[in-house]
Amino acid sequence: MLIAVQPPAWPSSAVHDTIAALARGIEYRRSIRQSLLDRAFLWVSQAIERLVGFIRHLPSSRAIGLTILGLIVVTIVARLVISALARDETGARARRSRGARAGEDPFVAAERLAAEGRFEDAAHALYHGVLLALARSDRIRLDPSKTSGDYARELRARSSSSYQSFRAFSRRFDVAVFGHGGCDAALIDDLRRLATPFAPRARAA
Repeated sequence: MLIAVQPPAWPSSAVHDTIAALARGIEYRRSIRQSLLDRAFLWVSQAIERLVGFIRHLPSSRAIGLTILGLIVVTIVARLVISALARDETGARARRSRGARAGEDPFVAAERLAAEGRFEDAAHALYHGVLLALARSDRIRLDPSKTSGDYARELRARSSSSYQSFRAFSRRFDVAVFGHGGCDAALIDDLRRLATPFAPRARAA
């Protein structure tokens, strides 16, 4: 004859104490803030994994990559073209200023060219004379690829006393050479006055 054996009943107090002891274990001793941070990190990592997997399986991912690469190449080429145009423009300025005779002071050449009615060439001669003066007084390195703005920024970075005078001259020079009205005697008079601080007599003083 089989005798049914019933398992001993656990008192409710013992069950409560057991659960409390488990809850006090190190694996359960985490604050609510720590739990939320863990959940946030888990969510972010899962989101990144899903995003990477989505991009990896996109049929047009290669096209997107090639497009980005093409944009980078176009940007580099555009930069090279702009630099080349700037050099060509600077070279054109130099060629136009060759109205000065060999060994002739640029300021003297400007007066002669203005008297001949070659006002734009006279403006370039004045600009060349101002740059030579800056090269002597402020140790500015002359470079055909530099613009008047480049020289002005270099003077400002050095806190040069020539900055304000050169900035005023270069602004008027840009109007004289690149303005729609063209260069005339009035503009040459303005440039001559603004170039006075760089003229030989002013430097000697």
